[in-house]
Amino acid sequence: MKTLRVGVIGAGGIAQHGHLPAYQKTPGMEVVAIADINEKKLAYVADKFSIPRTFTDYHELLGQDDIDLVSVCTPNYLHREMSINALKAGKHVLCEKPVAVKGEDAKDIMAAAEASGKIFMGAFCQRFGGASQVLKRFIEDGKFGDIYYVKGGYIRRRGIPGLGGWFTTKAKSGGGCMLDIGVHALDRMYWLMGAPEPVAVSGTTFQAFKDNAIDGGWPPLDSRVGDVFPGINDVEDMASGYVRFANGATLLIEASWAGNCEPTSYTQLFGTKAGALEDSRGLTIYGEEAGSLLDIQPQVDTRIDTFQAEIAHLADCIRSGKRPLTKPQEIINVAKIIEAIYKSAESGGKQILIADL
Repeated sequence: MKTLRVGVIGAGGIAQHGHLPAYQKTPGMEVVAIADINEKKLAYVADKFSIPRTFTDYHELLGQDDIDLVSVCTPNYLHREMSINALKAGKHVLCEKPVAVKGEDAKDIMAAAEASGKIFMGAFCQRFGGASQVLKRFIEDGKFGDIYYVKGGYIRRRGIPGLGGWFTTKAKSGGGCMLDIGVHALDRMYWLMGAPEPVAVSGTTFQAFKDNAIDGGWPPLDSRVGDVFPGINDVEDMASGYVRFANGATLLIEASWAGNCEPTSYTQLFGTKAGALEDSRGLTIYGEEAGSLLDIQPQVDTRIDTFQAEIAHLADCIRSGKRPLTKPQEIINVAKIIEAIYKSAESGGKQILIADL
């Protein structure tokens, strides 16, 4: 098995606590280079993970002929530029979520991937969790029938990330909680329901904790070496969206960094044959057998390292030539839905047609 040689762009929290450990645990993969403009953090991470080559200019990393795959782990506004340049340099790409802030940016990345002939994968690691995999198998086996309504969210009570850093700076993040954690819940639900064509979106956003916000501890403090936070906080800390699809199905998504609420992460599916609820208590499938209502609690592997499972899948795709689990149109549509949520919120809740984006 040929060793896949990896370069990582961005040395922040998601690289240190997600991508880099997962690459080191995955057989046949070796991280040989890392790039970051923060020289202090770059040296710290290179030493911590024994990475031999460092670059403050990511273009120099892309110029390394022996690198097969690049992980893009940078602030959101850089994803389009860096992904496209990596593909043009002949590298396979794993790009952190959200792949793009706008639908058109996602389309540009997908076009570059198609032109390059290289594998591009969006880093939606929650698709690889135990409950996600069990649910998808039930759905694909027809156990749920037609899924007509899905709701879910990712809700924190106090958890604004990197307060005053790029996460809370719209010019770099593109948005707040919906683009940060809401995108995980949205992508997972959209994938589970079979990725129907989105038609229209309504959304709301709130910034209720601007004056009493508390840093939620992400990125982890040990990953902030050399960071300087400018103190900007101009994004939402709570958002919700309602999506209508061409097949008649609908989806409700909510996300919160901070709120006077019970913290939770959940997904609920309504199908014509069965439904499901997955949250902190586990996974339950609600159905009917022999004229009786039946609750099923499947055995779920809770030990899965979703980052490692994601990267192992990507390695298999690169070696075999098969398509990644994250399909191009799914990536584009998720970006368009979130873009529409923000546009709707800005217009006071007006319905936004996806065709107009």
